[in-house]
Amino acid sequence: MDRRNLDISDAATLMTLLHPGKRPSTLRTLLPGWDMLQADVPSRERMETAMSILVGSGLAEVDSSWGMLLTAEGERIRRSIKGAQGMRMIPGAIGEILAGRRLDRAPLALPQPVFDAAREDYFDAARRRAERAQKRRSRHRWWWPDLSAP
Repeated sequence: MDRRNLDISDAATLMTLLHPGKRPSTLRTLLPGWDMLQADVPSRERMETAMSILVGSGLAEVDSSWGMLLTAEGERIRRSIKGAQGMRMIPGAIGEILAGRRLDRAPLALPQPVFDAAREDYFDAARRRAERAQKRRSRHRWWWPDLSAP
């Protein structure tokens, strides 16, 4: 995949995760969604590029805390995609729309400490979930034989 297509794909993934409304989506909420859709946590550079494309093209806005919100045009595009086709299919459909548009980039510079804090929060939450799941699995159930016992 060439750089332009990857950038459009990343912008489409980010746009999929932004929901209409007056409340911006934070980096802390966007990273888990991105991981769910792409089975990958983006680098700061990829997130910054996706953000700059959406903002520069007038499809989203970024506030001072790096929260993102769709503009009216972004909401129109997002609503034009039917969710019934499955959440993982939405970025591809948005990508097709974005590929047919002129896309500009805003001069954004996502600070590394801001991104790192959001990424660490996501990884910490994932570790805690995994630890809780492991504890639930490792509890001895009195009604079920312990097959690992000698």
